[in-house]
Amino acid sequence: MSSSRLRIFALCTLALAACAEAGPHPGSEPAPSRGMARLYVYRDFDPNGSLVWTTVSLDHRPLGEAAPGTVFYRDVPPGTYEIEVRSDQPYPDQFRTVRLVPGSIAYVKIGQAPYWGSPPWGWQGATFVVTIVDPALGARQIAPLRLSPG
Repeated sequence: MSSSRLRIFALCTLALAACAEAGPHPGSEPAPSRGMARLYVYRDFDPNGSLVWTTVSLDHRPLGEAAPGTVFYRDVPPGTYEIEVRSDQPYPDQFRTVRLVPGSIAYVKIGQAPYWGSPPWGWQGATFVVTIVDPALGARQIAPLRLSPG
């Protein structure tokens, strides 16, 4: 590639990057309403993992959809909740219980157990697990993710 073509390509790339709209950054939302708690639910992007979206539920009621590389949040009343995730295969202890007090923020990571429950001859679906993450670590882990409506 000639140097003039390379310069033109670099300038076009920079121009496109400058035009890209930056969305809201996860964690920059206003604090939860008075008397409420907040749940951030996120899923890292893993190029070797499943691209399937999965439903996350709070006490058996759908809360939102978790996609690879995204985070969503919900403000909920204080209480003790079981957080579940839809999976094609059951996994030992794949759900978690969280206790929320007013003003608290919890980080819920949706992970994947690759090939769990799959026979050696082929893929038989995606298995997801729930992890409650330390707030300091969770805040760092959601920073590069895309905020989604869930």
